[in-house]
Amino acid sequence: MIRQLLPLTAGLWLAANSSLRAQTAQSHSDLSTARYDRSDTLRAVRYLFMRRSQATRGWLQAGTGLAATAVVEKGMLATTGLKKQDKQYYQTRQQEANGDILLGSLITGYGLLRLSRFGPQQYQRVLNAYLQGGPLPQYLARRLRPRYFRMMPPV
Repeated sequence: MIRQLLPLTAGLWLAANSSLRAQTAQSHSDLSTARYDRSDTLRAVRYLFMRRSQATRGWLQAGTGLAATAVVEKGMLATTGLKKQDKQYYQTRQQEANGDILLGSLITGYGLLRLSRFGPQQYQRVLNAYLQGGPLPQYLARRLRPRYFRMMPPV
């Protein structure tokens, strides 16, 4: 009997969960138009871009710093006579530097991806389109939270 009810219960749970997700997504996407006027939405978008651009700078600085340090280390290893003295240590340091270059490049790439979504040029595009009466892009409407509408970012 329980085995027969399990698929039915799972189906009901999935249907309720998907309906709840759709309502939640709709309420987040309508956040900018439901309770707030255009000036509140502009302030929230400015705050969102400000927060995201600060984090983006952190990703870019960390990635480029890690990659640059590894490149300098590889250059220093290449100019020393360490390869002839201690080959095992030299190879280990080279592999670590290669890994740091790869990781730094990935972090920098992620920072560049974020910059394309939350950079100053994108902010100007979104702002101009919204001021001309267009809707906010979906990726921005999903990220707006009620606290962004209440906060005034520092100028």
